[in-house]
Amino acid sequence: MPWRYGVIYWVGEVPAHHQTYVSLATNLVESVFSFWELQPIPKPLGDWRTPQKVSAGSREEARLLLGPEFPQAGVVVPGPESGTFWALPPLLLGERQISPLTLVLFEDVKSLQEPSCLFSTFAFFFSGPLPPNYRAILDPYLDALIGESEGPVAVLPLQRERSSPATRYFQNRLAHELAHWVMKIWAEERGLELGKIPPLLKEGLAQYTQLSLIYEPPHLAPVVPPSVHSVAAVWAQRGGGLTDVPLGLLYDVGISLIDFLVRKEYGRFWRVLKKIPEWLADWPMRTAEWEEEWREWLKGEVEPRAKAYLRLLVEDAFFWVDLVKPLFPDLPDLVAKIEKEEDVDRLWEVILGPIPTPDQKALAELHKRECLFRLAIASEKDPLGLREILRDYVERLQKLWEEGDSRGYAETFMEAIRTPIQFFHLLQLQGDQRLTRS
Repeated sequence: MPWRYGVIYWVGEVPAHHQTYVSLATNLVESVFSFWELQPIPKPLGDWRTPQKVSAGSREEARLLLGPEFPQAGVVVPGPESGTFWALPPLLLGERQISPLTLVLFEDVKSLQEPSCLFSTFAFFFSGPLPPNYRAILDPYLDALIGESEGPVAVLPLQRERSSPATRYFQNRLAHELAHWVMKIWAEERGLELGKIPPLLKEGLAQYTQLSLIYEPPHLAPVVPPSVHSVAAVWAQRGGGLTDVPLGLLYDVGISLIDFLVRKEYGRFWRVLKKIPEWLADWPMRTAEWEEEWREWLKGEVEPRAKAYLRLLVEDAFFWVDLVKPLFPDLPDLVAKIEKEEDVDRLWEVILGPIPTPDQKALAELHKRECLFRLAIASEKDPLGLREILRDYVERLQKLWEEGDSRGYAETFMEAIRTPIQFFHLLQLQGDQRLTRS
């Protein structure tokens, strides 16, 4: 459907109260642009309610039909009927033309993760065409929506699970992804590239924006930092720094850094934004300068649960849980009950323990995760020389699937991912799709 700031696609059934989500999204765009002090709020050029329709066989053909007068910042997106496209004109930010945003909304987290083969992801943002190897695993519908995109795209679920309350979860995820969109526009105005902003800074800024708009700015919390940034505090107290942050800790450590910097700048987020271009000129030196004071700021008692949660993030346990839960359906409950590090040990004992024989439903769910191996095989990079090994696993899995050998399929699948070096490769591939993930 057309939207004031671009276009919205509903993957699956359109909610009966879909206008509530549209209104939330519209209001959040205004809030995020204001928070980043990008004024005035972007406005659409022309009548956004009735986008120009073009009948064509491809985006490229549609662009040719539109001719050279169609603005460079405009985007062509799939229309409501097969063989049609919409030509979305740019948005006007002051005197500058910016590309409109595409929102792709799934019903819940599961319906997002499975077709996108991103089992450790709850939402993501990207600003251009996706890598060919990733597009190769998408079905044609999703590839048309996100794989070939010409402009910025945010992909997120409406809720965590279909039975859960929806709007607050949606607001949190959307605020984070919109922050990445606005961050891209903000960076380009200063001659910076979003892709070259350090991930720690990028995710910290997005998290800070999200919390500030949905709850309150973290620096206003009337408690000591370890209570607000408990996971970051454990990381700092165990010798972790600002230059060696694992992928799983980018969000927790990133927002602790932004909160720390905002407090140093007298509680003014805009002062931090103003100094970022200068800091980026020598980011390693800056983080080294801040590290000792940041560690001191995070001193204090932390709950055992924060220590356990740190391990879950560093060891990528959430990715493992989502990957193998068709075989071990009680894993999410085990994670929810984790209070101390010993509980994390017990979680791994289950994951790496005896492999149960799946029923047909569990086998079908496990089969969906086979896309991970296909993604690795299609990758242009194979530094560990695993492509042929994984291709052999895929052939074996396909044969076992066709034979209906549930036990053999489950054992072969787990054998493939339990080999540490192979799993590491798959995990890195999950984090290397040029997506800004949440």
